[in-house]
Amino acid sequence: MATKQRPRGAARCTDCGRAMAVWLSADDAVHSIGCTDGCPCGGTEFRVLA
Repeated sequence: MATKQRPRGAARCTDCGRAMAVWLSADDAVHSIGCTDGCPCGGTEFRVLA
C-alpha cells in the first residue's frame, strides 16, 4: 500500500514571528507540525519561508 506523503517546509507565525515546521497543502494551506491549534502564541496564520 502506497503512503501519501505531504510536503513539509518552514513558516513564520504572522503574530509572533516564531519559525515552525509545517505541512504544506496543495490548496496553499499551511498546518503546523506538532501543534494542532497553530502556533503556541495562538496565531493561526503563517508565512512560508523560502
